[in-house]
Amino acid sequence: EDLTMERSGAVAPSRFAAPIPVVLAPASAGTWEELDDGSRMWRLRIASPGALSLNLGIENFDLPAGAVFWVHDADGAQVRGPYTKDSRNAAGGLWTAVVLGDELVAELHLPPGAEADLNIVSVNHGYRFFGEDRENNPEKRGSCNVNVVCPEGDLWRDQIRSVGRITISGMYLCTGQLINNTANDDTPLFLTAQHCIEAADEAPSVVAYWNYQSPACGDAAGGSLSQNQSGSTWIASSPLNGSSDFTLVELDQDPDPSWNLYFTGWDARDQVPESTTAIHHPSGDEKSISFDYDPPTVTSYLEDTSPGNGDFFRIGSWDEATTEGGSSGGCLFDTTSKRCVGTLSGGFAACNAPDQSDWFGRIFAHWTGNGSP
Repeated sequence: EDLTMERSGAVAPSRFAAPIPVVLAPASAGTWEELDDGSRMWRLRIASPGALSLNLGIENFDLPAGAVFWVHDADGAQVRGPYTKDSRNAAGGLWTAVVLGDELVAELHLPPGAEADLNIVSVNHGYRFFGEDRENNPEKRGSCNVNVVCPEGDLWRDQIRSVGRITISGMYLCTGQLINNTANDDTPLFLTAQHCIEAADEAPSVVAYWNYQSPACGDAAGGSLSQNQSGSTWIASSPLNGSSDFTLVELDQDPDPSWNLYFTGWDARDQVPESTTAIHHPSGDEKSISFDYDPPTVTSYLEDTSPGNGDFFRIGSWDEATTEGGSSGGCLFDTTSKRCVGTLSGGFAACNAPDQSDWFGRIFAHWTGNGSP
């Protein structure tokens, strides 16, 4: 299916998992244990043989005050949560963060006398690597990519903290970033590509992973998935077909202050920067940074002629590093102002194709919204 999609030329986010429909609920699956204080613990072990990772799609995530839900691996080394009643998304459900491996345990702790409504409807079976530590995994990003912790990223430390890796519907990978607003009030607005979050009903399924980056410049892996949050609400978008390919959502919760994130700036003026920088998650892997020391050109998507429809910046070729599938939605930054001026839609750049181009939907075009407010 993925190969057919690639050959079709259609623009789509990178897929790492396939959904397995299930009907699993505390009333019909798992085990209950009554604890000494009168509270109760429900546990359910889920296995999907051969999976590289697992995550859950839950409907009717309706917990009482004081109830806590987690998912973790069999050894308890990877704990996702705690999820509480405040974790319920706008659709009434919850999408959990990924647990690496082919088994996970779901746990629900209820206060004495309390009941919960929780229905697991999808087990998403990871068939592409998501957060492994294998140095020689051929599915990882290309070797020409530059880790953001390398010295090349020193002038971009604030902007690097704004960029996150996201999953959509438990299956797809993209990049996006926290962005500021003119009120400077830290509303958790998150900008990505429309081909990543295509419609309002997909926004609740977003899970954002923060500070997912290699611990050392020379590492090809080592990123931590522990800083994550689930759920968002659609604000605005404009499609790739005939427009600039952006989606803006508001995250359902403020990010944990201890994660030390940054609300990046943006520039909606009709200007062309002298040089540009991109910060992104190539192949969904640890955060990387790319540089083009030449001005981009204004074009239509996948076209070279300028100005075209004026909705895109074309990067003729990257001077350092590249982008890959999973980088979609990442900002193109003006090197001088360090403000976001575009979001990645796609292109042909790769480590083995250093002379190929990429196209970023312009913030200028996002702002006009294809003629709508």
